[in-house]
Parts: sequence; C-alpha cells; structure tokens
Amino acid sequence: MSVTVFAFRSTQEHGEQMTSSVWVILGPGEMPPAPGGLPLLAEARRLVEPAGGVTVVLTGPAAAVEELAAQGATRILVLDAADGGVDPIAAAEVLTERLRDERPETCLLSASRWGSEVAGRLAARLGAALLPGCVGLTRDGAGRLEGVRPVYGSRLVARVAATGGSLPIVTLRPGSESAGGVSGRQPATLERIPCPARPDWIRVLGEEQVPPEALDLGEADVVVAGGLGVGSRQGFALVEELAGLLGGAMGATRMAVDAGWAPFSRQIGLTGRIISPRVYVACGISGSPHHMDGVRQAELVVAINTDRHAPIFTYADVGILGDVREVLPALIATLRRLRPEARDAAALLGGGTGRPGPLDARS
Repeated sequence: MSVTVFAFRSTQEHGEQMTSSVWVILGPGEMPPAPGGLPLLAEARRLVEPAGGVTVVLTGPAAAVEELAAQGATRILVLDAADGGVDPIAAAEVLTERLRDERPETCLLSASRWGSEVAGRLAARLGAALLPGCVGLTRDGAGRLEGVRPVYGSRLVARVAATGGSLPIVTLRPGSESAGGVSGRQPATLERIPCPARPDWIRVLGEEQVPPEALDLGEADVVVAGGLGVGSRQGFALVEELAGLLGGAMGATRMAVDAGWAPFSRQIGLTGRIISPRVYVACGISGSPHHMDGVRQAELVVAINTDRHAPIFTYADVGILGDVREVLPALIATLRRLRPEARDAAALLGGGTGRPGPLDARS
C-alpha cells in the first residue's frame, strides 16, 4: 500500500507548546455509558503518557465524571446550556478562548456531523490546522504528531501533520478499539462553563419529528441497508421492516438516496455516515469502495445480491445469492415466528465466524 505525506500549514503560528496536554471534546450521545467517546479518550491517554493531562469537554450532564476519570480524564469541563442542548456554533465560540489560552498539544473530536462542524469552526477561529477523518495518530522521528487517514476511497493512506507549531485539531472516525480503564488515577477536577443558546442570526424554519424506531445510524447495533437492487421506494419498506424486527436502523447507498428511495440522513459511505455496527445487512448493494468505506468497522457483514460476482461478497461474512424482493419476505416471516428476545442478529445470521461463499437462496 502506498503512503502519501502531507503537511498542513495554518494561517496563524502558535509557537512553542506551553503544556503537555490533550483535549477531547465529546458531542451529544458520546458521553459514557455510550461508547462513542471511549476511543477518543483512549487515544488521548496514549498521547499524553506517562505524565500529561487529558481535558474532557462534555456537552451534556456531568453524570459520567467518575467513568471519565477511570478512563484517564484529569479535568472535565461541562458546557452548561440553558435549553440542555449545546449548539455547535455556540460550543466553538465558548471554547475558542480557552484553547487559545491553554494551547494543548492537540484537540480530538469524533468525525460525527456535530464533531466535524465544531472542529472546522475551531480551526477557522484559531487559525489552526484541521486534520479530518483520521483513523489513528502517530509521531514522527522528531516527536511531531501525525494523523493517519485513508484517501482516494481507502486506496492510499496519508500521514498528515500541522506545521510551524500550529495546534492540530483532529477528527477521528468511529469504530476504533478502545482501551480499558486506568488504575491509580486521581479524581478528575470539574468545571462548569456557561454556554449560550444558538446565535440569534440563525433561525429555525421548522422541525421534523423522527419516529422512535428510526435509530441513529451511528448508535445502532444492527443496520439493514438497501441499494439499487431493492428496486423501488416500496422495496425499501421491506428493508425498514427487517431493520425493525432486528431492533436496528435502516440505511441506504448514495445511489438509492439519489433515486429518492431513502433520505440523505440514511446514506452510508464516504459522503454519508461512517458507522461501526455489530451487524450490517446489505440488501441489493453491489459493494463499491465508496460505500464499503462507511462500514469497514462492522463486526459481521451479511450480503444479499443476485450477482455471484458482486464485490460485496468479498467483504461479506455471510452471503445470500438471491433477489432481495424474495429473500427479505422469507427472512421477515421467519423472524416474526420468533420471540422478540430470540431475534439476535449475530446469532441468527452466522455469528461472524469464517467467510463462507455465497449461499444460493433459490436452492
């Protein structure tokens, strides 16, 4: 695999680092007990070992202080918003001066929609270097921090770094393995920071109520996604029904979204969501690199397709050769006969052991 090296120069020089610390900013839904922020904490802890400090910024209730301290946080900053929700624009405004004053070695956020927006705004306000979509962090021979990120549909890996002593603001893709807790840690200090509401120059034109069963793709253990092979918007009703029976979320490829069969919020891939579910069921999806980069961290991939040579079968742990319009009704009928507590997708769909060849649903 080829390796490309880039260096990003910020518009403002920060000079020599004043502290040996790393900041972690956790967005909505990333605070423990949710696992979304744990890989960020594990990465921050690794970077500051043995004696540095980890500052964690929370955008929700401070109920997770003990858990965060057990994961290596030495200081916790809680953004207190009057309405309970922290707007990304307001968060960036509040944190800019603190970051400028303290000048940590780096600042880590999740590559979620919220984290990516905050990271971009912080980088612009601070004149800092933005290292987006990284899958890990390393150091070069001089100890300088470098981000590792896939490029060109994961055909290449790039090492990216800030130059001139500028602050690197890094977004990390989900799905990284998180380390366990840290023994012998002191209790973390806690500070609350008032956070204003959404700026008055932003107007809310309307709100759309999301049904309870429409789980967030990044939080779902099971995702059932459809592609052009589903055939129509009506065919996506089967995808949604299967996802509901498995207690999961419905997803879609870019082509299916472009066809109007699913909303953009359900799109998976490089231009959509990057997810790491326990089980991913691909219905009528060919398996383009653009799409598969979005599910590379899935534990178990199940593919249903009529084309025995479709690229999706090279990624799949379980392959079903057949028309989704015939296979899905059969799966749904079988699941309906099971008790809800018996509908464990990983157990029902192969358990993730080995990579068998495609199964012919017509035989």
